[in-house]
Amino acid sequence: MRKTCAKVLSLGLVALGLLSPVFAMGGKEQAPTKLKIVSQMFYDPAQQQFIKEQILPKFTAETGVEVELQVVANASELYKTLQAQKETGKWTTDILIAHDSTAVTAVQEYQAVRAYDKVPAGTYITQFDDNFVQGGKRYFVPLQADVYLTIANRKALPYLAKLGYDINELTWTQLAEWVNLIKRETGSPKYVFPALAGKFATYEFNAVQLAYGASYVPVFNTPAAMGAFKAVAAMKDGILPSSQTIDFPTASLVTEEAWITVFHQAYANASFSQAPDKFVVAPVPKGGSGKRGSIIGGHGIGVVAGSANKAAADKFIEFFLRDDILYSVMRNTGPWIPSKAEVTSRLKDDPADSIMRMGLATLTGPTLIDRVRVAEFQDWGQVKRLYEQVIGDILAGTEMTQGYLDQKQAELEKLRIK
Repeated sequence: MRKTCAKVLSLGLVALGLLSPVFAMGGKEQAPTKLKIVSQMFYDPAQQQFIKEQILPKFTAETGVEVELQVVANASELYKTLQAQKETGKWTTDILIAHDSTAVTAVQEYQAVRAYDKVPAGTYITQFDDNFVQGGKRYFVPLQADVYLTIANRKALPYLAKLGYDINELTWTQLAEWVNLIKRETGSPKYVFPALAGKFATYEFNAVQLAYGASYVPVFNTPAAMGAFKAVAAMKDGILPSSQTIDFPTASLVTEEAWITVFHQAYANASFSQAPDKFVVAPVPKGGSGKRGSIIGGHGIGVVAGSANKAAADKFIEFFLRDDILYSVMRNTGPWIPSKAEVTSRLKDDPADSIMRMGLATLTGPTLIDRVRVAEFQDWGQVKRLYEQVIGDILAGTEMTQGYLDQKQAELEKLRIK
């Protein structure tokens, strides 16, 4: 009798909207008091603050369930977390937000993610589905993607006008002419090529290599790779010599030590949003292929297979992928390219939304794209160092010969997982 009364009371609360049906008594799952998310996304403290203060409380207000966010710095840290839970059999994580490069390992090696029975409504990007969908089953729903963009101080535009080029249709050859002209006429190099050890030189070069027709990156000794390295070498005099010690170009752009860079869209926004009258943002340049090239990254969200709170986790993912919530997250933590086509109708004309729109156009337009292939190499940090050595040698005046690049390719092959 008491169980019947409790069930009737529970159903009554559901009908009144005071209790989510997911958590109604009498179901298979009791209402959890907290969900835990482990995420490779939102590594910046400001991003975490936004999620924790502006997004998670909304879910709690709607469901009564609190959410804890734990951000891991890299794939190794993520795997350590999964390994510890797998060994003990005590899965304290309910939801995983993983970079696409770690998705296969999370599913296959750690059996950490449950396949979806039903994906929340929406038209999602498919660029990462070879990792997010395995064996015909979807384990992660895409959240976002990111690409590279061009950002320039308006002081650089008169020099481009002298050459008669359009920044929105720029080629890498034209970019080299532009930065070299600025160097000749101002006496100072104004292009920043971020290359600090462990950072972005690999992705900068890979973007150019793709534009020159590379079908696979990283690579050093193919004709497409050679074309890309020579394109960067042609810019040598216009590149800041301090580029080797710079990790993010934002500070150099703010101080105007640099006027131009091609870089990750979130960091382009860091400068553009703060001073939209000072900067312009454009697509990445085209290469010898006649197309643009960009490395892309992306994250997906999935439910942990060992979670004791799967129904609540499903409810959170539905919430997080809701158009209004996803738009807010993409805009305020990146801006990133939203994973759902439906979100694009919300984009406005302000700087952050302009970055999102341009990133989406790059992702879906005539752009040759590829992703980070961490899982294919023994030590990705050593792969990065090879590219950092190349930019250092270019700035030092080393000629990009076939013999030089064959040697780099041989070093790359030693790092490949056989």
